[in-house]
Amino acid sequence: MSSHLVIPKSQWKDLWHTYNGIFPGKAQFTEKDYPTLDGKVVIVTGASTGVGFEVAKSLAGSTNAKIYIFARNKEKTEAAIKRLELEVAQEYNKPKSDVHFIQIDLSDLTTIKPAAEEFLSKEKRIDIIIHNAGVMTPPLGSETKQGYELQLGTNNIAPHLLQRFLDPLLIETSKTNKPGESRIVWVASTASFHAPEGGIHYADYNFKETKASPMNIYGQSKATNVLQSRYWSKAHPEAANVISCSLCPGFLRTELQRHLQGIEAFVINLLLHPARNGAYTELFAALSPEVKTGDYIESFGKVSIARDDFNDAAAKKAWEFLDEKIKPYL
Repeated sequence: MSSHLVIPKSQWKDLWHTYNGIFPGKAQFTEKDYPTLDGKVVIVTGASTGVGFEVAKSLAGSTNAKIYIFARNKEKTEAAIKRLELEVAQEYNKPKSDVHFIQIDLSDLTTIKPAAEEFLSKEKRIDIIIHNAGVMTPPLGSETKQGYELQLGTNNIAPHLLQRFLDPLLIETSKTNKPGESRIVWVASTASFHAPEGGIHYADYNFKETKASPMNIYGQSKATNVLQSRYWSKAHPEAANVISCSLCPGFLRTELQRHLQGIEAFVINLLLHPARNGAYTELFAALSPEVKTGDYIESFGKVSIARDDFNDAAAKKAWEFLDEKIKPYL
């Protein structure tokens, strides 16, 4: 059943985020500032291309972390890891990288548990999880294997399920870490300011009948990432050492824009920055001592603020909605 779609009016925050996305300045927290991450294990989803690739490369080149790339295409990801190893050797003068692949398809919830189980069979700790993978403005009507609107399913429901499987080990590991060393990073977007009121259009969350712009639908998924980050710690009071935060990586040239066409694609590309800059945003969220749980980060590594209606009540409602969706796949 559809209902009237309410999109809050633009706030000064929205205008500020847009301005900062176009004119972000230089990253201040970079490789020179990263901890060594000796003995740490990091997961980065969707790291075969774009910002995720740059995140994995930067971690491999400037830290001693063991890195797992969770991605869909085995051939593409294995080729990306070989490229990463070559670039790390050239750019960081580091001859060996500790990067591994786990196959997962976030558009198919049946693949999440096997992927998590494969990882858990190999590792006894997990320190940082970066939910980087996502899809942006696919053709209207695109769906996951389970029939969810593709962005909601890929950007929210599947990561929620994956996180559920990884939570026990993450929380157990956090007890041996210093406060803040264990983190969950949810990659959202300034597009969250175009989301429905409260983040999710619950009356018709798949937008089967409700008319909405592609950016409203994409914005729903990115707002939900913000809400997930906000509520994770409240859902896990036993995990006081874990920081859960969200971010907009920046206005970047990545494969996310592959569905844009014509003048829209032309104009958008004029305003975009290299994907590597977005890695600085994500790694600021994952590593900076400035970050606290619930924080929202913007490009290219600054603590900022999300929309006013993304409050605790909205976060709780979104969390319960997602919990309901993943039940059959636990």
